[in-house]
Amino acid sequence: MKILDRYILREISGYALLGLAVFTFVLTTPELLRLSKLFAHQSVPLTTLLKLCATILPGKLVWTIPMAVLVGLLTGWSRLAADGEIVALQATAVGLGRLLRPAVLFAAGGFLLALLSSIWWAPTAARSFRALQAELAAGQVPYAVQPRVFEERFPNSILYVQEVRAGAARWRGVFLAELARPAGAKLTLAEAGIVVNEPARQRLRLHLLNATAHQYAVNNPERYSVSTFGETDIFLPLPEASLTPVGLRRNAERSLAELWAASQQGERWRSFRADFHRRFAVPAACLVFALLAIPLGMAGSSGGRALALVLAFALFAGYYIFFVFTDRFAREGVLPPWLGVWAANLLLAGVGVALLGRLRRPVAGGSWWFALREFFRAREPKVVPRGVPLGVSEPATMRARQRPDFPRLLDLYIIRGLLFHFVLLLGTFLILYELFNILDLIDDIAKNQVGWGVVAAYLWYLLPQALYWIVPLSALLAVLVELGVLSKRNELVAIKAAGISLYRIASPLLAVGLLLSVGLFFLDFHYLPYTNQRQEARRNQIKGRPPQTVYQPHRKWIFGEGSRIFNYRLFDPRQNLFGELSLLELAPDGFSIRRRVYARRVRWEPRVQNWIFEQGWQRTFAGQRTADYQPFTRATFPELSETPDYFKKEVRESAQMNFSELGSYIAELRQSGFEVGQLLVQWHKKFAFPLTAFVMILLGFPFGLTTGRRGALGGIAFGIALGIIYWVLGALFEAFGNLQLLPALLAAWGPNLIFAFAGSHWLLRIET
Repeated sequence: MKILDRYILREISGYALLGLAVFTFVLTTPELLRLSKLFAHQSVPLTTLLKLCATILPGKLVWTIPMAVLVGLLTGWSRLAADGEIVALQATAVGLGRLLRPAVLFAAGGFLLALLSSIWWAPTAARSFRALQAELAAGQVPYAVQPRVFEERFPNSILYVQEVRAGAARWRGVFLAELARPAGAKLTLAEAGIVVNEPARQRLRLHLLNATAHQYAVNNPERYSVSTFGETDIFLPLPEASLTPVGLRRNAERSLAELWAASQQGERWRSFRADFHRRFAVPAACLVFALLAIPLGMAGSSGGRALALVLAFALFAGYYIFFVFTDRFAREGVLPPWLGVWAANLLLAGVGVALLGRLRRPVAGGSWWFALREFFRAREPKVVPRGVPLGVSEPATMRARQRPDFPRLLDLYIIRGLLFHFVLLLGTFLILYELFNILDLIDDIAKNQVGWGVVAAYLWYLLPQALYWIVPLSALLAVLVELGVLSKRNELVAIKAAGISLYRIASPLLAVGLLLSVGLFFLDFHYLPYTNQRQEARRNQIKGRPPQTVYQPHRKWIFGEGSRIFNYRLFDPRQNLFGELSLLELAPDGFSIRRRVYARRVRWEPRVQNWIFEQGWQRTFAGQRTADYQPFTRATFPELSETPDYFKKEVRESAQMNFSELGSYIAELRQSGFEVGQLLVQWHKKFAFPLTAFVMILLGFPFGLTTGRRGALGGIAFGIALGIIYWVLGALFEAFGNLQLLPALLAAWGPNLIFAFAGSHWLLRIET
């Protein structure tokens, strides 16, 4: 390779690697956050966790490599054209074909890497990811059992544990309801138990001590037997053993040969054929983007890298949106499978060839390109400020502008630059986030025949949550980029030479960060609960799930006030009516049943302010024998203090409530005897997370001064690294808080405190 080839490749590769890091980070962040929670369990080997993280990347790289190739080529060529290097090379008789050689070589390398990932690496990694995830999920089942919570994930069983000890291996107060036995339902209560996980056999072994078993027929509850055991073993199948079909592969896990064989026949042959062509079409986007990037980068020479980045985001957003539509048409039979998958490539390739043919032709001054370029030129600082009369000395001008109020002209200049980069980065990340969500759901959209109106509504309701998550990272990157630009132009040197402290520069930035934090808190309080409920409903519709997913909705379990457990087959909240209700009253001296009441029908009577039990019986137990048995046609129990509102608690996610609603919900669950540790962490995060925007700017200011000499791109790279550290640290603290290894207050505020302390420390050490 010649020196010229190495120079151009080095210029393109730097931008491409940065783009690859940004896109891959945005696409893999949700999975990494979920996986980081496994760090909280010491039983998970670090090597296994690293393998699990490594299996995520190939499937994401198939999409992000073409995007990185586009960013590298378009930004690199724009920089070379803006600095006049291409004109200088052409003046020395270096032809255009010679200049295109390294660009074509780079695009071909990206195509081969993406093709390797698409046809071999990604399917292999998807199968490995599924196997590792199933293995880890099976090993983590004992840790997932929370104390004082009815666990309904086990097939045909309800598990309740009062206390978890010794790393989830020893339990105190075990309640197990086995509901699908041939001889009838069985309730087992034990004072203590030892759990042994057997993932190879896909089961848990519960070794119970001082246990009592109550067995009865579901259709005839009057047939009742009680037995006691000093020690007994009960085996529970793991949830994954019943929920995950063995040997069933998704399309992403199939090899090329398997996809082609499945596409020859069957009802879903179009879907398999489209996936077969997609393995080649998505990597081929590297070559298509190269055809577009070279002429567009050279034509926009005066726009610089900022315009090139905006154009790159617009190009691949338009490409993938068009790809999603035509891919859907291919799966529905509107277009042939090959044409639907390759249509986006064919269209952009034709545009790229046409632009290459017109590369040497002059561009009219009134074109859209020049209008867009003038917008970015308006961002450039003016050398001579307006409004300064000629003949006025500089000290007099400075004295005239020294006003005690805030903000001053310098503050407005800093804030304008910060907001420019903030809006640009925020818009870019929002487009990427929404686009990647569509790509993640593209198979479900085609499989369930979901209309585009539902998809558009899902993206609209998803937008506030994406804004809530992305604003802090965008604020951090905006500070780093703005300080990098100011440092590269030597404006920071001029500011210090004028006697202005850098702390004075930090004040408008911190003010913007505080306003962003207030805005995030306002967004979380007023809008996120509403939009999250609706986007979750639309997502369930796209996934083919019911609007609200509940485990075993035909049978409910809830702790009452005191030591009472209510179990009912159905509950009508409009009529305050229960069907087939069982009331279990536990003995205060041990974990055993003291009394049990059963009724076929239970209704609330407002006149007596109590429940009326109809057609049932009452049993009182003394050890393993029935001390008293009383059938009744109609009975009341005045000691019951639970009203109908007690049973109308709506199961809601913390993201679908503001801090006031979540606080009330936590108080209700505490009264019902449920564990609220995880919800307490989320309640504190309602206040901690909005402040992240301010903390990010506080941390970004001193680091931006340090990395500013490397320019805006160096700031972006450093900001991405800080963002990864913060998100992983936040997930770890949250996981420790959920496991009650940290107080809820520290679990929510820990990352902010660490980053705020680091930012304050480095801020006090800078040379002002």
